Amino acid sequence: MARGNQLRTSLSLNLSQRLAMTPSLLQKIELLTLNQLELSNLLTQELAENPVLEEVSQQAEGEDSEKRDEEKDKGEGEDSYDDFDYEYFFEEYLSPAPRSREWENNSELPSFELFLATPSTLSDHLNWQLRMTEMPAAACEIAEFIIGNINEDGYLMVTVEEIAESLQVSIDQVDEALRVVQDFDPIGIGGRDLQECLLLQIRAAEMEGSLVEKLVLAHLALVQARKFKELAKELDCELEEVASAMETLRDFSPKPGERYSSQGATYIQPDVHIYKMEGEYVIALNDDGLPKLRLSRSYRELFKQKNVSKDIKRFVRERFRSAMELLRSVDQRQQTIYRACEAIVNRQRKFLDNGMTQLQPMLIKDVAEELGVHSSTVSRVVANKHAHTPQGVMELRKFFTSGLESADGQSISVIQVKGAIKGIIANESNKKPFSDQRIANLLNDQGIQITRRTVAKYRDQLNIPGSRERKIAVLF
Repeated sequence: MARGNQLRTSLSLNLSQRLAMTPSLLQKIELLTLNQLELSNLLTQELAENPVLEEVSQQAEGEDSEKRDEEKDKGEGEDSYDDFDYEYFFEEYLSPAPRSREWENNSELPSFELFLATPSTLSDHLNWQLRMTEMPAAACEIAEFIIGNINEDGYLMVTVEEIAESLQVSIDQVDEALRVVQDFDPIGIGGRDLQECLLLQIRAAEMEGSLVEKLVLAHLALVQARKFKELAKELDCELEEVASAMETLRDFSPKPGERYSSQGATYIQPDVHIYKMEGEYVIALNDDGLPKLRLSRSYRELFKQKNVSKDIKRFVRERFRSAMELLRSVDQRQQTIYRACEAIVNRQRKFLDNGMTQLQPMLIKDVAEELGVHSSTVSRVVANKHAHTPQGVMELRKFFTSGLESADGQSISVIQVKGAIKGIIANESNKKPFSDQRIANLLNDQGIQITRRTVAKYRDQLNIPGSRERKIAVLF
């Protein structure tokens, strides 16, 4: 064989940076979507399942503070597990906005603890996000059609080809609109099967290229059959790696729309209190009913004992790590909600002062850009959460509304436009109700640039019948 054709083997080292599988990232995403009651239930469950977590009473907080100061001066033992060098992770969940005595005695505090509300459906939640997304009208119509064909579990029940044929648009246009919808909350929405649903969640968790993705891409049947040994052989990896990846996969939801499918009314508590004090609005996160958690000191002492087996220490160490991730995730959740509410209050002072007619146009992306997060993060922050405000209790997502341009270039919220439409119809002649085109003309005369088609859409959303039906209703 000629020397130039000889085969050679060599070793090369490539340094690359990518995000490893992080169940904690999934946990942070999940916690953002929980309301106050759901968070309380989760913390109570974790408290029961994780022995290194314990609930601290108000009386014990002062004692713990003194003990923490004393322990700082002590030497560290051989097995002292430095990563967990504190007992109590947070005192008020959010240091920038501690609850004050003035708020506790504030007359605006609701006299009842629970509020009755009708939960949003999955379709409501998706359509709200669509309205808050800037996209061409044609693409918006395709997205609305897609949302209309998503079932309660969150799966798209028609093919891209069927949508394209029904709407007389290209497949590329449908694909583009579907990608927008699949980026909405809840994560995994709009998948056409279980595999795509899980892959959407993997992508959101930035786990592309991970063992978890490989399991879903090529070995989903074996995953569902829980054949660990066959998976390890197929993927040429250790059984422990497969077990770890499967455990991570369990954190994903096979039915992302399930939490929106409950029917009837539900009891809720406000997640946030917004009140006015000395001319300024103050934000206080509602921590009523939330257990205050800390890491158990007695379990930490196990690391200093020489007669404790390595297996026990390993178990306790893993429990500590899980507890710390939970506390950090909760703390980050609270801070994200607080910052989002702060941005909302800064933009909606007129509403807080004067009521719904003064609600200003505000898009998700505006708040997301201010906070430096993705738009879907803001969607999760405001989903299923309520604020107690001077104007009553309302969903956080209701603060967001698109706007129309007025003649002077100012943006007017859809709420204000709908109010104007209701006012015009309320003052019309019973014998000759205004047509949608006439209403559009009257609004244009007021400086609100709107089309007949948009008037008809808003009128339908207000459950106001058309001019013909209104005339017949008066006759009978």
